[in-house]
Amino acid sequence: MKQIEAFVDSVYQNVGGNKREIQELKAEMKSHLLEAVHELKNEGKSEHEAIQIAIERFGKESELRSVISELFKTQKVFGKAVLYIGLTILLLSSVLFGYFLNIGNHRTSEQSEIAYEIGDMVEFDPEISVATEEKIEMLLHDASYIKKMNVFLNEDRDKPVYELNKNTNQDFSLVYSNLHYGSGDRNSFVEIEVLDYRSIGFLTLFFGFTCFVVLFIIWAIINIYHKKRINV
Repeated sequence: MKQIEAFVDSVYQNVGGNKREIQELKAEMKSHLLEAVHELKNEGKSEHEAIQIAIERFGKESELRSVISELFKTQKVFGKAVLYIGLTILLLSSVLFGYFLNIGNHRTSEQSEIAYEIGDMVEFDPEISVATEEKIEMLLHDASYIKKMNVFLNEDRDKPVYELNKNTNQDFSLVYSNLHYGSGDRNSFVEIEVLDYRSIGFLTLFFGFTCFVVLFIIWAIINIYHKKRINV
């Protein structure tokens, strides 16, 4: 039966991929060939004839090598591509998360200073003169991420003495946050609605992680399915 072993080895001569799977495939092919030889010998064929017929039934050697090589190549390339895409998305989302988190932390400090400064202006000028309004507008102009603002005095939360509404389209409300400033001896109370970069960062990371999990599951399913096919 050395001829069968030589045939099987020649079929898998240049096949790359998982060594354990290749050994399993070779063992399976050898088993089928030996079974065919046994049946042919029972039909009256000599061992030499039985081996030749069994090998011919498996098809030409070059065709088998091509099919098997393509099988491993496709599985290897597609599986790796799916996994690498998932890892790339996860890496990019992690980088973006760090970027947006850094901006968000900077904005948090900046917007509190602006809110307290405007609260002080309104407190000292409740009628809001033209000069005060211009100062407020200048501060808000440089802080485009502040979308709405209401300033109240003397704990009257029903009637703001100053209002800002940029009429932004907020269909995606998850990236906006409502914040409040004012306490202690201050008579002013400031409500602002801001574009929250930290929320954008967390959403980006969640999206990247979800994509990675989905692609990892697809990669795992492909490998499990392939192994099951081998073991059939």
